[in-house]
Order: sequence, then structure tokens, then C-alpha cells
Amino acid sequence: MTQPDLVRMAPTVATDKRDGGQRHATLRMATIELEGGETISCVIRDISLSGAKLGVARRHRLPEFFNLAIAGRDLTCRVRRAWQRGDFAGVTLVLADRENENEASV
Repeated sequence: MTQPDLVRMAPTVATDKRDGGQRHATLRMATIELEGGETISCVIRDISLSGAKLGVARRHRLPEFFNLAIAGRDLTCRVRRAWQRGDFAGVTLVLADRENENEASV
């Protein structure tokens, strides 16, 4: 999946500009897929070329890397948790080569 594919899911109405570029407001259901098969329901609140803001219950501490499956679409992407506060988390899209590079450096 490419970054533009991720943004095509969102409405064309842009919200504000942040470091990751223009964000698009959305309310799309998704599933966080963790290692070991556990899943967590979430809502994609906004999306940009660089990532997304997720609504997820604060009781779930998300790992650094996980898959995000978009409901109603045949679309799953690998993401990296950038931040998590309260009932929200910010994620960035991970390109396969960069993830392997990051994991190798740990």
C-alpha cells in the first residue's frame, strides 16, 4: 500500500496543517492487529500522507509497531506508534525497508 492509498480513504475536506502535512478528518472503523493474534477496535479520526490519529481506549497500551486493518476495505498497513495520550494515539506509516532497518538497529 502506498501513502496516497491511505489518504484516499478520507473525505476531500482538509482540516489543519501539521508537521505531517495536511490532515483530513474522517471517522472510519479499523482494527489494530497485535503480535499473537490479539485485536483491538479503534476509529481513525484523521489521516494524512504521513500517518493518522486513532481513537483507542486508554486501557490499551499500544506497542511500537503493529498492523492497522481498515474496516470495509481490503487494506492493512504497518504502522509505528508515534505517541499515545488518553483515548488517542498517533501513528506513522511504516515502509517495509525502514521497519527492518529500525528493528535491526535495536
